[in-house]
This record gives sequence, C-alpha cells and structure tokens, in this order.
Amino acid sequence: MRHPGHGVQAAVAVAVLMGAAGHAAAQDGDPVRAPAQELAFDRPESWAMEWTASLTLITSLAPPTAREPGELALGLELDWIPTLSEDQRRVGFNGTKVEDFNRIDVLPRPRLAVGLGWATTLEFAYLPPVTIEGLRPNLFSAAVERPVVRAGDWIVGLRAYGQIGTVKGDITCPEREAGIPPGEPGNEFGCMGASDDEVTLEYLGLAVTAGWRIPGTGGSSLHAGVFATHMDLAFQVDAVTFGFHDQTRLEAEGWTTAVTAGVSFPLAASVRFAVEAFYTPLDVVRPPSPGVENDPLFNLRSLLTYEF
Repeated sequence: MRHPGHGVQAAVAVAVLMGAAGHAAAQDGDPVRAPAQELAFDRPESWAMEWTASLTLITSLAPPTAREPGELALGLELDWIPTLSEDQRRVGFNGTKVEDFNRIDVLPRPRLAVGLGWATTLEFAYLPPVTIEGLRPNLFSAAVERPVVRAGDWIVGLRAYGQIGTVKGDITCPEREAGIPPGEPGNEFGCMGASDDEVTLEYLGLAVTAGWRIPGTGGSSLHAGVFATHMDLAFQVDAVTFGFHDQTRLEAEGWTTAVTAGVSFPLAASVRFAVEAFYTPLDVVRPPSPGVENDPLFNLRSLLTYEF
C-alpha cells in the first residue's frame, strides 16, 4: 500500500510549480524570496490543495452522541482515496502540467472521542510526524459536537471542527526525480536534489448533523451531515532547480461545502463500525477553457470504534 502521508503531500505538490517563472530573475544559487502569491480559489493549483485538505476533513462518522463525562471512544479511521484521471492531474503551471496524485489508495488515522458533560463530545484525529519515504505529516484535527433536538428515533446536532498542521518533505523534487540529470526525461524541471517543502492544510468549519436509530436492529443507525468549511492553505517551496534556490510561497483561502451520509452498527457490546459517503463540490477553471466547472471529491470513509 502506498504511504498516506506521501499521498497527502503529493497532491499539493503541483502548487509549487507556479514559482518557476521567478527563476530567471535570480542569481546562481541565490534563493527567490518574492512575496507570497495569493491564488484564486478556483485555480487548478488551489483546487489541488482543496481536494487534498478535503480528504482530511474530520466528519462525524456517526449520529450525534450524548456522552457521559469522561466516557471514551478510541477509533481507527480508514478513508478511500479516489484515483484521478490525467486531465484531473493536469494542475501545475495553471493547469498545463500533469502531476502524480495517484500515490495511495487508503488514508488511515487514529481518532479519540471524549465525553465532556452537558451531552457534549470532544473528538481528536491525528496524522503523526512519522517520516516515511522522505515525507512527514503533522496534522491535528478536532471537533466539538452536541445533540440539540430529539424526536423519537431522530436526533439533530451541531458540530464545530478544525485542523492545524503541515506536511513536510521532498514534494517539489522527489528524491527519485532528483536522481535523474536535470532536463532529462523524468526530470524536465531540473531538480538538483530532494526538496524540503512544507504544505499547510488548515481549516475551520461548522456542521449540522443528524441521525436516525433504525427500529428493531439492536442499535444500528443512519446518519448524515452538512458541512461548511473555511480553508486556509499554503505551500512553501524549498527546492534547487537548474542551480536556482526557489523559496516561493503560494497561498489560497476560501469556503467549501460538503455532505455526508452513512450507517453505523454494533459489532459487539463495546465495538461499533461505521461507513459513510463524503461529497464536496470543488470549483476549478482549467485553461484554456475560461468557464468554471465542478470537479468534486467523492470518497468513502469508515471508522472502527471501541467504547470504554
């Protein structure tokens, strides 16, 4: 299986290519220290970062739950990562260069839910800074959720959530690419060594969640959610290409929306399993077409939970 941290970073590597135009103004070996470039939220490079950040969005994967103070639920989340077509991967240089998004099939991360009292649950999810294949994620996600309306087998809740952190590594110039002579096939952009880049994937959001306990099933439930997320994304380049040290920074921010729907059911007295579908529409303008199109992320997510 391909490494999850690798996939998260590879998906946003395309954004750094915007800095290549600044190379001509630099002296040999001198870093390019231009001001940060603010990208439109529907640029192909921004779309790549949105798509990647959406993979890490911390959804409920369960109906709103009123936990007792100190009640714990430890879980393992596994999310399917879709394979992108060549046209979808054509995002570098404002949609003119194909990038390798298709690195992994599944993104795993541990999760923890803690009852705070007042029917409120605090959730955490974490991708730890374990370096694999030259890439190191460090992404911390959290959410607070509380049921607000009950009517028979129905329940509705409110959820606030966010994420901070980065992914570091050889994103712009992977080690395997840097091993090829600059300008040769496979290293057309002149990587002279593995890069040390950093991508920031941060967001804050609010959601309305709901659940329905299925009668006569011994505790099985359906759940759904509507999410509104403000994303604050950035990519810091640190690469040497054709003898120039590029330190370009790209930034993009804006709002996304998403919907989820799924089912959860008990496997044992303290063990539950949930699966849900996630969909977020993502606007993108792909030159030479001037029009905005929707190129969404749709994936399936699962969560195995043990409740203490």
